[in-house]
Amino acid sequence: MNEQLRAQFEAWHEQDEHQKIVDAVLALPPEERGYEETGQLARAYNNLGELEAALELLLSIAEQGREDFRWHYRVGYSYFYLHQNERAAAAFDRAVALNPEDAHSWFFVALVSRTLGNRGRFELAKERVQALDPELFEQEFPPDQEESYCPEQYTQEAFDAVEAHIRQYFGVYPLVFHEKLSPDIHVDICLIEPTPERDYYTLVTLGMGAHRMNVPEELRNSRLDRAELLICLPARWNIRGQAEKWYWPLRWLKILARLPGSEDTWLGWGHTVPKGAPFSYNTNLSSVILTEPALFDAEAAVCHLPDGDAINFYQVVPIYQNELDCKLHRGAKSLLRLFGQDAYVVDIDRPSVCRNWKLEPEDDLPDPQIEPAVPRWDGPAGCLATRKITREKLPVGYFYREAPVEGAPDSGWRFLEGNEDESYMSDPANTEVCHLDTICASNPGIAPLLTSPQGTAYFRGEDGRFYYEEPMEG
Repeated sequence: MNEQLRAQFEAWHEQDEHQKIVDAVLALPPEERGYEETGQLARAYNNLGELEAALELLLSIAEQGREDFRWHYRVGYSYFYLHQNERAAAAFDRAVALNPEDAHSWFFVALVSRTLGNRGRFELAKERVQALDPELFEQEFPPDQEESYCPEQYTQEAFDAVEAHIRQYFGVYPLVFHEKLSPDIHVDICLIEPTPERDYYTLVTLGMGAHRMNVPEELRNSRLDRAELLICLPARWNIRGQAEKWYWPLRWLKILARLPGSEDTWLGWGHTVPKGAPFSYNTNLSSVILTEPALFDAEAAVCHLPDGDAINFYQVVPIYQNELDCKLHRGAKSLLRLFGQDAYVVDIDRPSVCRNWKLEPEDDLPDPQIEPAVPRWDGPAGCLATRKITREKLPVGYFYREAPVEGAPDSGWRFLEGNEDESYMSDPANTEVCHLDTICASNPGIAPLLTSPQGTAYFRGEDGRFYYEEPMEG
């Protein structure tokens, strides 16, 4: 390779213009693509996240690269981000053996040692990085970072199952945004490009589910403690843009993926997380809500692992402040009923679905303090009731129990005055979330019936008592 071309490749590498390297090498006649050109092409593929293509090229020149530390470094890089850690460790160990003065090789020795739980090797590699390149050390091992040398990761069997699930239900991902430093969990982001059927990017986390979230006691048996996230961006989005107006969706996928671990909490369907300010200067979107993967097959929502465990997939949907207010006072289901399909692909200029909704004075007040009306109730105590009951204070005339909203503190009970027509019920604004105690306190006779199973319904008779409604024949 001539010096001019070598210098140009290095300049493009420093500028993160890796595709230009690919285009330049592929433009060369095959007879001019020697060992060095192939190595440059493989390095560019590695940096573009096309790891399998990079590894295939590198293995094709293995004989020439046997004594070249750069070749071993590039092979180790491919293996590491393909989650083949034992092979990555062997490659990086060979790289530092051939060139003990290369700080970047030692840095990856530290990463792979931490992943494999080899603390001694990890500490040694850290010392070598600090001695060889203090600036790299400060950048990658900041002193204020709580050290965790072995981040949580999937087992290889679980990783393979989750990866296969993503490919089957969300799409093949030729590019992965890899995470170099992982203090707690290793979170990569898989990029599925637009297709004629799905004219949007889909970004899916891969690694969040290695951590078991701290779900409430009553949900411990619901297999809601492991999750991955996704977000959909329009085809016109500058997916590789580093400016915050392009990068914030990726940043928030990583923030949300780490939130359950850092706060010892959990995330699930209907949960909202506010930023407190707009995500970027060019939009007023300022919070997110988690939903089912609304644009994909129903089976996409859960990945069943070989050991019987489950990974839940939630879609991240950015929302406005008034949409957040509406959700907090009326519940996630009421808000999501207002969403059309287009709301699930990020649109920084979309109109708010709650633009005509205003916080009413009574919405801002806590429920009155009442004596528990259902003292033996030990399950989720949320329910839905029409405004005829909650606002007009009319007595319950009809109530029934359906399957609760998954991931919400929902009992499944629904309460109506009894004269609501179809038009009234089709407006989500006419239904509110409240506590079973609130309903039972003003409607004697309901509390003893609340242990009835799903599918049960009761109506108020002329004598004021509640009677079981016989189900209609199917």
